[in-house]
Amino acid sequence: MNTKHRNETKVSHSISQKPPYFSRSDLLSGPAQKSLLYFTLPLAFSFLVNMLYSLIDTYFVSHIGKEAIAAIGISEQLGFFVFNFGGGFAIGTGIILARRIGEGNRQAADYVATQSLLAMALLSTMLATALYYLLPYILPHLAKDPAVEKLAYIYMSALVFGIPGNFITFLVNAIVRSSGNSVLPMTILFTTTIINAILAPILIFGLGPVPELGIQGAGIATAVAQIMGAVISLWVMFSGKSDVRIIRDKLKIDFSLLWRIVKQAVPASLQMFSVSATRISLFGLAASFGTPVIAAYTLGLKVDLFVFMSVFATGVALEIATGQNLGAKQPERIWIFHRAALRQLIVVIAFLGVCAFSFSEKFAELFTQDAAVISETVSYLHIVTFGYLFFAVALTTTRVISGAGAAFRSMAIVAGSLLFLQLPACFILAKFTPLNQQGIWVGIVTGYALFMVIALVNLYRKKWLAVNI
Repeated sequence: MNTKHRNETKVSHSISQKPPYFSRSDLLSGPAQKSLLYFTLPLAFSFLVNMLYSLIDTYFVSHIGKEAIAAIGISEQLGFFVFNFGGGFAIGTGIILARRIGEGNRQAADYVATQSLLAMALLSTMLATALYYLLPYILPHLAKDPAVEKLAYIYMSALVFGIPGNFITFLVNAIVRSSGNSVLPMTILFTTTIINAILAPILIFGLGPVPELGIQGAGIATAVAQIMGAVISLWVMFSGKSDVRIIRDKLKIDFSLLWRIVKQAVPASLQMFSVSATRISLFGLAASFGTPVIAAYTLGLKVDLFVFMSVFATGVALEIATGQNLGAKQPERIWIFHRAALRQLIVVIAFLGVCAFSFSEKFAELFTQDAAVISETVSYLHIVTFGYLFFAVALTTTRVISGAGAAFRSMAIVAGSLLFLQLPACFILAKFTPLNQQGIWVGIVTGYALFMVIALVNLYRKKWLAVNI
């Protein structure tokens, strides 16, 4: 037995023969097209439901004004930046766990899950505390308008208390998905989104004895929903209602295992940081053209994220399928899954892109009646939709590479494409051509195209196949 897995396999936890409460997709022996579809659909719905958190807040606070929309946009980018720490750790955990499952070592998988949850609880609490005290120093650099800065501070000061819950829920979902179960994470996220949808209007506008809290109420509603998500997720893990379980007698940190997770987590976090840093920089660039432009970028990103739900879901499915099949010594199935994913995405993204282009004005009018914001949102979507397919191919291809454990290679592809190609293109086109703010949107499409080319070249070089984790 490989000595690097010695600690995990000494676990005295037995796997119950009782089947999990939610079905798994067979990524090891099932037909690629069908298995991928069955796994991806609940996962895409999960991401869509998760996105409703911000859409719900944006919809209700949009009645306060365009400054509130901009404040939500800035807060989301800051929240995403902080989330990268925990998100990378969850991705690293999922990559290692999928490999152990592919090897048929369920005891090691349970041990990885237990250790990662312990570490995540500590990490998320420290990050939430640090962010709370740093908000007054960070927000002035993101919001040029004092009114936007004030609203963002009020919103984030409440939302920060939900960060540990959000991190733990995301980790549990990553753990469960790595076993091939994408239905249970969907159920958890759907439940917490309903909680947020009920609480948000009550706390924002007030009801009966509940006072009107405005944008602070939106932050509180989301934080409460995230905490409830963590409670449900931990109950699932401890009660044995998933394939991967918590080992109660191993609640002591194993630093050697955590180091292996960190070696996957750090590049994954850096990859997510590059996405976050690019978006934050683009928000700053958009803000230089006025509040209507930054509000339009906020709304345009909502459409982007909605369209990309299927891309993110397919990418996660490919990452897990890659890990499991490499663990089972079936690398040929990875190429089959990749081709199947691209066939599915071409159809879905083409359809959604046409819809986003055609109904851009109607979408903007759902959130605002400000003519300048509507016009700029339409302009954004009429340009950026042409980059959707480039992004879809690039992201899913990169997730195959990361699923093999080639975390630094995957990070280099994403960070290099976005930070060193897309961001400079946006700045040059916006500041040194007559395109002005539309140059940002053209630069985004250009960056996506370059991202796709770089990802495909790295995939077919096949160096990522030799990584051992």
